[in-house]
Amino acid sequence: MIAILLRDFRYAARQLRRSYGFTVVAVATLALGVGANTAIFSVVYGLLLQSLPFRDAGRIVSILETHPRITGGVEATFQDYLDWRKQQTSFEQLAAYSVLNPATVSLRLADRSESIHRVLASGNFFSVLGVSPLMGRALEERDDVSGGNRVAVLSETAWRRYFGANPGILGQSIDLDGTSYSVVGVLPPRAEFPAEGDVWLPLAFLDQPTQASRVWHSVRVLGRLRPGVTLAGARSEMETIAGRIAETNPATNRGESVQLNPLRDQLVGSLRPALLCVMGSVALVLLIACANVANLLLVRSSAAQRDGMIRRALGASRARLFSQHLAQTVLICLMGGAFGILFARGTMPLLRIGLSHAPGLDASMIDSIQINIPALIVNLSVCLLTALIFGMLPLLGNAPKLSEGMNSGNRGFTAGHASRQSILIAGEIAIAVVVSFLCFLMIRSFDRLMTVDPGYRTDHLLSFEIILPQPRYQDSSPETDHFIQQFLDRLQTVPGVSAVATTNQVPLDDSKVMTRFLIDGETPLTPGTYPLAQIRSVTPNFFTTAGVGILSGRSFTQDELVKNANVFVVNQTFARRYLGNRNPIGAKILIGVMSPQPTSIPVIGVVADAHDVGIQKDPPAEIFLPGFGLHEVVLIRTAADPHALVPVVRSVLHGLDPGQPIYHIQTLDEVLSESVALQRMTAILLSVFAGVALVLATVGIYGILAFSVVQRTREIGVRMAVGAQRKDILGLFLGRAFRFALAGGLLGLGIALLCARAINGLLFKTSTVDPLSILSTVIVLGAVVVLAVSIPARRAASVNPTEALRSE
Repeated sequence: MIAILLRDFRYAARQLRRSYGFTVVAVATLALGVGANTAIFSVVYGLLLQSLPFRDAGRIVSILETHPRITGGVEATFQDYLDWRKQQTSFEQLAAYSVLNPATVSLRLADRSESIHRVLASGNFFSVLGVSPLMGRALEERDDVSGGNRVAVLSETAWRRYFGANPGILGQSIDLDGTSYSVVGVLPPRAEFPAEGDVWLPLAFLDQPTQASRVWHSVRVLGRLRPGVTLAGARSEMETIAGRIAETNPATNRGESVQLNPLRDQLVGSLRPALLCVMGSVALVLLIACANVANLLLVRSSAAQRDGMIRRALGASRARLFSQHLAQTVLICLMGGAFGILFARGTMPLLRIGLSHAPGLDASMIDSIQINIPALIVNLSVCLLTALIFGMLPLLGNAPKLSEGMNSGNRGFTAGHASRQSILIAGEIAIAVVVSFLCFLMIRSFDRLMTVDPGYRTDHLLSFEIILPQPRYQDSSPETDHFIQQFLDRLQTVPGVSAVATTNQVPLDDSKVMTRFLIDGETPLTPGTYPLAQIRSVTPNFFTTAGVGILSGRSFTQDELVKNANVFVVNQTFARRYLGNRNPIGAKILIGVMSPQPTSIPVIGVVADAHDVGIQKDPPAEIFLPGFGLHEVVLIRTAADPHALVPVVRSVLHGLDPGQPIYHIQTLDEVLSESVALQRMTAILLSVFAGVALVLATVGIYGILAFSVVQRTREIGVRMAVGAQRKDILGLFLGRAFRFALAGGLLGLGIALLCARAINGLLFKTSTVDPLSILSTVIVLGAVVVLAVSIPARRAASVNPTEALRSE
């Protein structure tokens, strides 16, 4: 039996070598379909399905607060977190962590200083996550008390990078911002949460004003559901608790509620809809690949029927013929699968690079993306099953008699399968239309997104951050102000630098600081209903450096910066929304409205809007005031390549403080690019798969018509001999092609319009029935059909009737 199988496979290999064109097209088609699906499903599996590196991760829930005037969830206040812990019964434990105040600290080593990411975490934080340390212990409840031990837990990455994986690190002291902490543990690989964390300190080190406030949203909360408690049940209870807190504290919590999501949703961010859209598109590409292979095998097996009948007449059994045909099909699928694996492996690094720029995606999730073997097996099985079904159809039917098969008047054995082939081709076209239309929609959306004026002049603008260590420096202290001003003055003298300024947050990013306010002279509002505005501290030269236009009034003066003067500059949205028709210059804004003595501050200028909460969102209302802080974002306007100045910047800073690092070095062009990375990645992937779908559809149409011309050569000769003109022959093949193209196009367009509704959330100011996208799809479809039909149709029209009548 084994010998027979080996002989069949050797015979199949010889047959495939002889049919070189057929083999290459079939294998390449399968490789594209299998490889693309395996790569994309591996990404989907790694991000959406694979187990997280935490114990019973499905029971871990992220809890955020919601505010009636803020889109999406925000951090909770520390006091609200304490109330949640006391009142809830749905969770085994609630834990909190903070990456604010500040997110980065300076680690002083023997020969240098490094900026590392700090996380403040409650004592039960790692217990809620279900993470056991690689060495030592994790944070415990005894650490998380006021005046508790100064202990630290390191990530495995930080332990290796900064301490050379020294096993004696436990018990050693490390210097963070000038304060000594004792290392008590090291986390295992991939167990860091949040992923960017390098060192974890007790949450008790959150400053006391923040801990006492119900205004400053500073902590994120995680909960582990009790057995038998559903997410919906926990959400209902937490909403009830939030309602009670709002009743007790209306001035700060009126209208606030909670948002509960599985931990995975927090790690994946807003990537899920885009991933599902791309996965659906690549699955459609697999269907086209299967349809193409099915058509090729139908044609090949039909063409081989005459040879099969001769062999049957000589004594070969149907089972023997079936075995040989099966061997060819299996070989094609195995080769397609092998090349598909290579294709998937080649695309995985590119996909990881693209995902690394996706906003909201936790960095730890990218490391979990590997080639998924079950996905590969499923994709290959689908292709093999398709190939078997359609490749064997001619062998499973009633075979014609040898006399009929050898009849010179027989048109050819493809005639009986023409309807099946036409259905498959129409299906290919329909699927190609769906993928192409979604692609054009995303391209249109991305194009409109890129035409949005961000509000900043992003070219030649370098951004980096510094954090001055405590207790050496303090917020708004003379030492802090003097150091930063001295740094800016020295930078201004560097050749190639045209302007320098600072702010408290990177432009085009949420300021992370909001303030309640009231316009002086307006009727006092009910506590808890005050409007909110983003607030940013800047230096006088900020607007000039960032390229933000001053519409009226003026910017701050250096004297106002030095004296921390109470003056405001507001943006156009703030002036329009809250100052109405009055002259904004001289209008006064009350801040500190939660206190008995609010402060009245005059507006001295109005500046143009900037998209500081995302390029795809409307500009927020913003207030600017003069000042420095411990954390500053430095902006440098340059005449040449901004990155070329980084070594000079470091040298200038080290001249003032040799141990002070800089971090988050990027140009504003890069910040803008990062803000649209998700839309760009989705548009690129859909474009690639739409291109693949159109190529496969073109190959499918061409292959069927080309073979049809060969098989119907005698018929064409007869038609031309009895008076048919070349245009009639041309019309015969064009008519057939355009009939199934029209049917497939209309079906595909209808399905595409339905599918477009599913990706509506990914589109930016683009209708799901966008006329230009529909027109572009129709034009591309027409071009594909014309390209695929033209060569076979011309070949049919140029057949010599005399030679055609002699052919057999």
